[in-house]
Amino acid sequence: KPLTLRFDVSTTPTFMKEVKVKVPMDRSYEETEETAGGAATNVVKTKTLKAVRRVTEFHYDVKIEWSLSVYSGTSVDERTVLMSNKSSSVIVKQAKESSRLRISPRSYELPLTWLLKQVNLDDMASQFKVDTSRESTKTPRRNDDVDEAIVFSGRLSSWIGQIHTGLYGSLAQIEGQHDPALEKDRRSSYTSDLSCQDDSTFNPILPLMEDRSEPSGNSEDKVVPGCMIKIELQSHEDSTDRNVLLSSSDLTKLTNEHARSLQEGLETCARAFDASEYVVTTTAEIELGAVLRNLRSLSIQYEETMNYVESMMERQLVAAIGKRLTQDDLQTYVRYHDARLLSPAPKPFSLSIRRPEHYPTGLISIETVDDKNDCIHSHSRQVNVGSTLNVALNSATQVQLSGNQYLHGWMNHRFGEDKKNHRLVARARQFSAFILVIGTMVDGTTLGPDDAIIVQNKDELLIPLLLEEIPTAREFKDAIKSLSPEQQRFAQSYRSMQLSSSMFGLCVVQIKPQLESLLGLPADALDKEMKLTRDLMELFIEYQVPSDLLSYNGHSESAALEDKIANVTANVKAVVDVIESQKEKQLKDERARTDMAMEEMLQQEEQMPPPAQYYGASASSAKLKRKVKGGRGRAHPPKSIERFRSLERAAPSMAMAACADEGDYMCEAADSISIDDEGGAGGYKGAADQTENGSRTNDIDGQGTTSGQSDQNDSTSEGVDFTLI
Repeated sequence: KPLTLRFDVSTTPTFMKEVKVKVPMDRSYEETEETAGGAATNVVKTKTLKAVRRVTEFHYDVKIEWSLSVYSGTSVDERTVLMSNKSSSVIVKQAKESSRLRISPRSYELPLTWLLKQVNLDDMASQFKVDTSRESTKTPRRNDDVDEAIVFSGRLSSWIGQIHTGLYGSLAQIEGQHDPALEKDRRSSYTSDLSCQDDSTFNPILPLMEDRSEPSGNSEDKVVPGCMIKIELQSHEDSTDRNVLLSSSDLTKLTNEHARSLQEGLETCARAFDASEYVVTTTAEIELGAVLRNLRSLSIQYEETMNYVESMMERQLVAAIGKRLTQDDLQTYVRYHDARLLSPAPKPFSLSIRRPEHYPTGLISIETVDDKNDCIHSHSRQVNVGSTLNVALNSATQVQLSGNQYLHGWMNHRFGEDKKNHRLVARARQFSAFILVIGTMVDGTTLGPDDAIIVQNKDELLIPLLLEEIPTAREFKDAIKSLSPEQQRFAQSYRSMQLSSSMFGLCVVQIKPQLESLLGLPADALDKEMKLTRDLMELFIEYQVPSDLLSYNGHSESAALEDKIANVTANVKAVVDVIESQKEKQLKDERARTDMAMEEMLQQEEQMPPPAQYYGASASSAKLKRKVKGGRGRAHPPKSIERFRSLERAAPSMAMAACADEGDYMCEAADSISIDDEGGAGGYKGAADQTENGSRTNDIDGQGTTSGQSDQNDSTSEGVDFTLI
């Protein structure tokens, strides 16, 4: 049965009485009394009175009870008490409130099952050992047995911390509530750490080993007389392991020294305990705190010792190799030995896209995401020779691809927790193009496409690969063997779904051979027709022109290659001419609509009042002129500006045409003109200057610039706020 160590603690406060106390104050008063004496003399008496204040004290009887016990299985009521204490103390407060004096019953448990498994109860001998035959055993520190020991050590430290908080923290809180009114009844300052601060207890857990070529004779049984504990080493088949351990005499000395120093430390703490400094704390809590503190020190020392052994072995390995190994070093090591032991050896996954007897059109590779960009090394072999690969583009279209199919296998080696990210890289050369399709293999002859892209003309495509690890078949079997049959079936079904999508599929389709077959041209006909290939790609991709309009439509299939290319070129030119004519027609229609809109706008402006109504008196001194074949015109009023802004937002090309058609304006006044929607000041701003040779310069920010000499009859204005239309 499992064995559990249990600690219980609780406090119960009981109100006892209420007492009125007079507390002296720092202030005092003097009274003088004069009485008549004999012989015409007066007697003067002086009396000093001290001020006091009345304080009400509330007395509580606080009972504290705690116990350390052990029980087997679930028989908590039948537990065996190892250590306990009951005490009662009087706490004086100046407020009638007892909630902070009460500790509700608390229990802290520590399972001892693992610890008992390491002890042979028949002869009380330790049977802890590291199973070196397991695959998980790597070093004296990195193995399952030591990991379980460190887990128990951590639970022990956590359990001690809970007791420290539950018992000693509560005692510190209760001690802090003791607040009598009189100074003589108060205790000295109290700290929350009730465990003895004496660190002289010897810790026997040390990373000590000795190199003995031969076991000593009678030194194993030689023990110091009068020792409290005697340790004997069990006989072991392999004497090599025993030679590196300390002798039983040394182990007995270390253990007895620990027991002696612990007993001495408890006695020192008991002598140093001053009951006058505490109210509810007794020597039992002090001794318990010292023992718990020593237990925590032992658990911490054990983990640090095992880590020290690990670090020592690591330093020895680094010294033997000459450097600290990294993930890159491990990859280099594996590739070196793979090349020596495997035939054929793994090769870099960097595949050129090419046709036989042709220059490569691109490159496909899987690289690491770092500064080196190394390619992964994989095993590969050709599969499904002579079969086709089915690719479903949608529910109604399925493509059958014929070509070479290869199966690649990659074993990713990881060094500790270091992980490297990888990416798929596709590169195309100039005047080359191919289609890249990626997805998962549904079965041996079907590719489920997820994405596709055309890579052409020196494109470089980088696709990050999100790799997820799934358990191996053995790990999966070990993980589900304790589950119910229903859970096992569900786990197996889910793993089947994971495995169905774990095969990464990659398909490359070269475009030029497919174009030649689609257009009825012989093989390699488009190798040197760069312009024709570019036009065909543009027509198929951008305009989606049917292939019947571009393919070879000659009467003889045995015509010369030049004739077939000329026929396809003529077909392409015909389609391109139609597209160009449609573009010109659309542009002409757009210009016609722009002209019509401008005419309508000019007609509306002719029906408007003179500009003076809009500009007001502030513009009376300004002469707005327009050069139209030597004539003078008028500027557009603000409402015309508003129409132009609306036209500019709706059709920019129409607004620019309107601006060009209106001609050039210039202002002949030093006064600033500010135009807004209502004809007042502020609003639209700009500047324009008319030069003598007819050129105009604009500044959107409102600063006009002048090039050349201005007209003699017109004075150039600088800094004039005006909107040019």
